[in-house]
Amino acid sequence: MNSLMSSDLDPFSGHLASPFCSQYIVQDYIVWFEVRRHAGVCGTVLTTNRTHAIYSNSLFFYSTSNDSLIPSEAIHFSCVYPLETNAGLNVVIRPQQLEGGLLGSGPKATAYIYLYRDSDFRSRYPPGWVNLTVGSALNVEVSVEERDFSFEVVLERCYTTPSSDPDYLFPDHLIRFGCPIDHHHVIMVENGRARRARFSALLFPVQSDSPYIFLHCSLRLCDDRLNSCVPSCRGRAPRSVPSSAQLDLLSIGPITWIK
Repeated sequence: MNSLMSSDLDPFSGHLASPFCSQYIVQDYIVWFEVRRHAGVCGTVLTTNRTHAIYSNSLFFYSTSNDSLIPSEAIHFSCVYPLETNAGLNVVIRPQQLEGGLLGSGPKATAYIYLYRDSDFRSRYPPGWVNLTVGSALNVEVSVEERDFSFEVVLERCYTTPSSDPDYLFPDHLIRFGCPIDHHHVIMVENGRARRARFSALLFPVQSDSPYIFLHCSLRLCDDRLNSCVPSCRGRAPRSVPSSAQLDLLSIGPITWIK
């Protein structure tokens, strides 16, 4: 408050890009303005690149010494959120900051992975061990807690290993680049259309001494305002993920077999 008043600005006159968004609270002599993380709310503008979503808005303040309808000061600010859920990037992302503005960063979206007994995704396995008959289907759902409806979940990669180590040298891939490796064994039920992705897979014991398998999946958030988020899997040429966007994984298991 002191910095605003010393600049002849009324700290209680502020509003966001939409003049009707002017609610604030005062705590410890600080005036807090808050806006929901949704594109279009209170004039918030959403821009995205391959790795991040950037929400931008402005705070406008008026002078205490005159009754002008024109704001005396505008403070631009942006908040940056990762799109690649559970991703570890090897570079520091430095989005361009508007001169005189503020820049903040937010957490990654929280992702969950669930296993179902049925292809209708109604009967969920409880947490812990999962017992399967050899050659039976495992139904997998990956979902994200994300309040902005501009984003869809895209399942990029899923594979199994005989141990909980996701870096096992000989993984059995089920999905790569958003597409099933073998359409006879993997059916993509939903991908890139909602804040969840689903697939069904026929699983078999891996070639190792371990009686278990573990499932590992990576995903990202896609801005569906720009183009379709559904992976194109027909006649698709292989591609690689840039080293600057290596993904960590969601993992679940162990899964064992009923003899």
